[in-house]
Amino acid sequence: MNIEEIVYKLKNGKKEVFVHVDLVKGLSLDRCSLEFLREIVGVDGIISTHIHLLKIARKLGMRIIQRVFLVDSGALESGLAQAEDLEPDFLEILPGIVPEFIKEITKRYFGDIIAGGLIRKKEQVFAALESGAKAISTSCKDLWKII
Repeated sequence: MNIEEIVYKLKNGKKEVFVHVDLVKGLSLDRCSLEFLREIVGVDGIISTHIHLLKIARKLGMRIIQRVFLVDSGALESGLAQAEDLEPDFLEILPGIVPEFIKEITKRYFGDIIAGGLIRKKEQVFAALESGAKAISTSCKDLWKII
């Protein structure tokens, strides 16, 4: 209910704002919700696993972060094929604690990678970055200020 207020504060702090639309209760996963986020709320982009939403957001001029859950080899291949077609601004790989997969993906995908999911230790942050991730996504507040 307070997304406009939150985005306003972040924008005043000179931050680029992405909304993880899959997790916002009350938003439909459709074009109308994306138009609302862009035109009324003022977000810069979205984060989603839903390719159809990412395509709509791109057409609306929004930046996009595609999330890919590495549950098995099929998910890896499918996610990379979708990313090649979609060309997201960032590809978020989950879980982000598997440096060897980050290395493999950076050899096959030439866009920027975000490592996210299950990152709880400083060592995991640095391992992901050293493996080729450009950024880290974590809910562990203690890690937010280490870099």
